[in-house]
Amino acid sequence: MDRRKFLVLSGATIAGLGGCQWSNPFDRSDRLRVLGLLGAIPSKLISQFESASQIKTEFKAESLPAKLWQELQNSPNLAKEKVPQLVSLGDSWLDPAIAQSLIQPIAPNLLDKIPQWQKLSPFWQQSVTRNNQVWGVPYRWGATAIAYRSDKLKFDITQWSDLWRPELKQKLSLPDDAREVIGLVLKKMGQSYQVDNLAERKDIFTALIQDLKTLSPQVLTYSSDNYLQSLLNADTLAAVGWTSDIYKTAKQNPNLKVVIPQDGTALWSDIWVIPKGEVAIATTAWMNFCLTPEIAIQLTSLTDAVSPSSALDKVPNSVKADPIKFFSQDILAKSELILPLSPATLTQYKDLWTKLRSGTL
Repeated sequence: MDRRKFLVLSGATIAGLGGCQWSNPFDRSDRLRVLGLLGAIPSKLISQFESASQIKTEFKAESLPAKLWQELQNSPNLAKEKVPQLVSLGDSWLDPAIAQSLIQPIAPNLLDKIPQWQKLSPFWQQSVTRNNQVWGVPYRWGATAIAYRSDKLKFDITQWSDLWRPELKQKLSLPDDAREVIGLVLKKMGQSYQVDNLAERKDIFTALIQDLKTLSPQVLTYSSDNYLQSLLNADTLAAVGWTSDIYKTAKQNPNLKVVIPQDGTALWSDIWVIPKGEVAIATTAWMNFCLTPEIAIQLTSLTDAVSPSSALDKVPNSVKADPIKFFSQDILAKSELILPLSPATLTQYKDLWTKLRSGTL
């Protein structure tokens, strides 16, 4: 699933998508109405929340982050009792949601009712803070990773530069995503995943174009949705994708090996946000619940992502040994969240991407 959709769209395109109609009205107005991502919250945790808080909850799930965004866009068109009171939003949709006034900041008096927020690391707190206002609470995260066929390749992939090896010519799948592809090339060059004013950084820009040119012949397909099937069929031997997609497939297929590149990578997060409208008291209880140590441990152990909570000491050792979820602190320190670009830099990225895909770079 493409988690970076909005990071390469122009303002006009974003506005155009505002007309999308996607409705999934709730059935019960007397319950906390939560719209989430399928598989992100195990059903037993919803029961635990109801039992602990005595708050009845109606949880509706969508299979893709983009569908959650569509529902959030459509929420102003719904009757008040049908609007979700909490929505799970991928981090790349946070700024467009703010810009379109679809969500509201979490006021300080509400943050005080989320004691687990105070225990989050500054990294995660800052990721959802804009102009000193907090716009959501992250509850899970993952990374961009490389999956490859260890039964077909005679070498281990450990870093981004391995994608340029001759054995992968026409055997590589990359995301259909400018930020991810340009970002990984920049990371391979020892730069940040995102460099502002690219065209003005002549040395970086020249090297970037050259690396993109030499990477292009390696690519069989650009796909953000079906890349794992090509890998399983051995049409491709390596694919760049997201840990949330790769996790279950890798567990079921011993020939698939997954690596977080040593150079560092891009991180993503899913965030609870509050749609515009009346704020239900129960929203803070839900946000806090998802970050409590006991629940954070279950989220990390039972799903395809990791809780941002720092209280994960009691996560089972078998889960901690999972390199997809718990990669080294050294690699994590080199990794970064992808943030929105300035309009000028965004134009540069889009121009590079258009030329790369058309073979005119």
